[in-house]
Amino acid sequence: MVAMSMAVDSLTYASRLVSKYPIILAPLVAPFIVQVLFTLVHLGALGSIVASIISFIALALIVQMLDFVAEDKPVDIYAAWNILYKRIDDVIITSFLAALLALTVVLIPAALYSIIVMVADREKPVRSVVKAFRFIIDNFKEVLVLIVIAIIIAALAFVLSLIVPGIGIVIYYALSLVISAVICLAMATLYYFRVKKLFLGVLRG
Repeated sequence: MVAMSMAVDSLTYASRLVSKYPIILAPLVAPFIVQVLFTLVHLGALGSIVASIISFIALALIVQMLDFVAEDKPVDIYAAWNILYKRIDDVIITSFLAALLALTVVLIPAALYSIIVMVADREKPVRSVVKAFRFIIDNFKEVLVLIVIAIIIAALAFVLSLIVPGIGIVIYYALSLVISAVICLAMATLYYFRVKKLFLGVLRG
């Protein structure tokens, strides 16, 4: 029950954060455009990997903005980019490793937490991946609950995309990115609570 409560609290906070600061989802525009373009030109697996890397870079920006909230700073996408740009090599390499992990599907949580650790702890790529796995192992129940919720929501989004003819796939791309962002924020919130000892109540302030 505790795991369920923590996971739900984290997801609730993430949803409220997006509602309060819609700008936090702005980085998703880039991977959305890239994914649609790559689909139109039929780049196949290579296009998917590149789009995945760009998606993880966008998620890094989103986590950086969560970090601003945790530190009681203004949510500023440009400030977030300036911080990450100074570590662009770490950002790109970690995003590449995350994209490789995501190919397995079952390791998507590790991919997301690699990005979270890289941003939250200012870690190097390999160290970020290692710490991501350790965190998932130590908090497996909470992470599992978040993943199950994500799967259910993603399945509903897929069904919705089938209802709309013609542009269904585009709608699915958009919904998938938003779902990924909210789940990533929920996972990051859980990380800040467990590792950085920042209580959800403090974050809500």
